[in-house]
Amino acid sequence: MNDETRYYLRDLLILGLIILLSVVLAEAIQFSDQKTIPDDISFLDRIVVYIFFFIPLFSLSLLISYFYRNKRNLETGRLKSSIRYRLTLSFIFVAFLPSLPILFLSSNVTGKLYERFYGIDIEEALSSGETLILNEEKPKKRLLVEKTRLLESFLRIQPLHLESLVAGASKLNLIQNDEFYVGIYEKEKPILENRALKYRPLEKNFKIFAKTSNWKEFASYRPDYCMYFIRIPFPTGNYNLQTGIRIHKDSERNVYSVISTRRNYDRADLTKEKLPYRIRLTFSIITVAIFLLAIYFSLLFARKISRPIIELANATQKISMGDTDINLEIREAGEIGALIDSFNQMVKDLKSKDAELMQSQRIAAWKEVAQRMAHEIKNPLTPIQLSAERIRRKMNSENKEQFYEIVSSGTDTIIKQVRVLEHLVNEFSDFARMPAPKLINQNLEPILLEVVKLFEHTPKLKIATNISKGFPQLFLDQKIISRVFTNLLKNSIEAIERKREKEEIPEYEGSIRISAVLSRKIMRKVAVISIEDNGIGISPELKQKVFEPYYSTKNNNTSGIGLAIVQKSVIDHSGHISVDSSSMGGCSFQIELPVS
Repeated sequence: MNDETRYYLRDLLILGLIILLSVVLAEAIQFSDQKTIPDDISFLDRIVVYIFFFIPLFSLSLLISYFYRNKRNLETGRLKSSIRYRLTLSFIFVAFLPSLPILFLSSNVTGKLYERFYGIDIEEALSSGETLILNEEKPKKRLLVEKTRLLESFLRIQPLHLESLVAGASKLNLIQNDEFYVGIYEKEKPILENRALKYRPLEKNFKIFAKTSNWKEFASYRPDYCMYFIRIPFPTGNYNLQTGIRIHKDSERNVYSVISTRRNYDRADLTKEKLPYRIRLTFSIITVAIFLLAIYFSLLFARKISRPIIELANATQKISMGDTDINLEIREAGEIGALIDSFNQMVKDLKSKDAELMQSQRIAAWKEVAQRMAHEIKNPLTPIQLSAERIRRKMNSENKEQFYEIVSSGTDTIIKQVRVLEHLVNEFSDFARMPAPKLINQNLEPILLEVVKLFEHTPKLKIATNISKGFPQLFLDQKIISRVFTNLLKNSIEAIERKREKEEIPEYEGSIRISAVLSRKIMRKVAVISIEDNGIGISPELKQKVFEPYYSTKNNNTSGIGLAIVQKSVIDHSGHISVDSSSMGGCSFQIELPVS
């Protein structure tokens, strides 16, 4: 699994946790008290509450993630997450911000259109029709109530069987008339009933007949017939007397149409209060779905747009570190493809020019070294030649003591200058065959402090070290980097000595300040080690020459390759060294080493 896939999975996990937290908080805060929850709350209503909790939590997570990633980008110098994350946020805000006013405007306009469209009160019309139907039923209801009371009184004093039911119903003309129904029920099962009736009563829309009575009256409305029923419980047992009368004869279909329309109207909750709410709810759900799609596509588009930019940025970083074997793949046409193609061509040209430049620099460097080496060799050759010529002239001298003195003095000079030549040759040989560093990830502080201990007892000299907290480990060759710091400290001490001699202040207090800090750049982190002194300093025109082999500002017979060795050692560590004037009055050498 690559880093990019891991980042996406992490973001999806965070999104899932936010959704889960929104649901948990909504249930704990809004739906924990059962007394305050409406009975008719729907699943969509819960979804809306979840969304109201999700939006602020998601926005807060975006802000926290944005500031956290910016902080991490500054610490790590990672360009990848910075570009892609900002592009993603930009796409999300572009999709989200316009959707809010569109949501409010569309829901409000729809609500107003609904109110105008439903200006006629449908509910009032249906209620009026239902009232007319009920008024038409009243005479037959009263007739059924009277006959039911009489039949109940008759059955209470008679045994409960079919003959008594038929006898009582016949007296009241309930059997002879096919518009009536009579039956005895045990719970909901009929045990005695008028078989002449071809339709079975169904209990629908029943309502209590009287508050002080257990009578129940209910109606059954069908397209082919309509019935009105009364059910009376007996004092003993689980028996009920049920009677019925046919209503709305020859107009059943019209009555059924009005009643069913009223029921459907109530079932659909088509009221002025709920329909606009559900319309707005629908718009909200659609907006959230579009918003989630916008997040998904923003991640895809940000990845597609940022990938070539990130590849170019990483390639430039590799080129800055000296790797020119780079050829980016052209995945798409257009401006980005042309840019990558131009970059690849530039890298090829740069590689070719770099090889030519390296060859030219190599020739120029050896030419410069040869000239300086010839000059350095010529200096001791002159006294050697003069001493040899002087000895030759005195070979025939009769004064043996003077001759021996000249020979002794001349040979001493020759030996001394030969040693100088030997020293030059040895230093040149060491410079030419410096070993490759063996880099190990380790702490710089103990190496630096060990070098400082070598010079801390130098008279009239103060050395101050300041290594920042949390200074990272570096890939170093301990021996080589120790020689680098030793050379730089020796150079600073000699600069302080020259200042004492120049200004004729023997008691001049020397000071060297060493600091190590972590510096952040766009694409990487670097460790910066500075060594400053209050010595004689360096002029601006000599700053570019101090690292050249066999160049020296000292008056003694030094070879001038110490700082050249220092520079080569730093370069072998993939670092950079520079010199500048110090605020202390002397020189400031600054070494930059990469942090892994």
